[in-house]
Amino acid sequence: MPSPVRSLRFLVLLVAMLASSRVVRADLAVGALAPAFELKDLDGKPVTLADFRGKTVVLEWINPNCPVSRGYADRKVMVRTAAAHPEAVWLAINSTARKHGDYLAAAEHKAYDVKRGIAYPVLYDTSGEVGRAYGAKTTPHMFVIDESGKVAYNGAIDSGPGATSTNYVDAALTALANGKRPDPAVTQPMGCSVKY
Repeated sequence: MPSPVRSLRFLVLLVAMLASSRVVRADLAVGALAPAFELKDLDGKPVTLADFRGKTVVLEWINPNCPVSRGYADRKVMVRTAAAHPEAVWLAINSTARKHGDYLAAAEHKAYDVKRGIAYPVLYDTSGEVGRAYGAKTTPHMFVIDESGKVAYNGAIDSGPGATSTNYVDAALTALANGKRPDPAVTQPMGCSVKY
């Protein structure tokens, strides 16, 4: 169980981020073709976006050492959202530079993932090339790519923790599954900066 001081620090950080959270224009425009990539998973196996052509794909920027990203993982927000949408492919991308103090080796990342029930692939982007191509700013920062390979959603996972929170990625995936466009399609991502 987290300590009250740690929980309070997390809440203060989250409230500060939520205060600046509004629907905004993003770097990678909705409707743009999603940048192609090839990254290695935690076992060193190459994974490409093209592997999932014709499917809806969710990209989640992740950093286990970011308290916001870790908080979402601890609450299993992404795990539950992914499970609710088995039609979508969920990929986490860690763009933390190898030389940064937040970097985790594969074995440590795997242990983190197992503890939090993260069963979807986690891909390393230690050069930051893919993160920069997408304009990933925070951990988490979410992108939903539709079946045609275009960005359908860019922004936060949700409007923040709490009973009245809106899960934007869940809404985007539900809309796409029903043949509709996500609304909102762009929100302000919230979290720690990506450690390029």
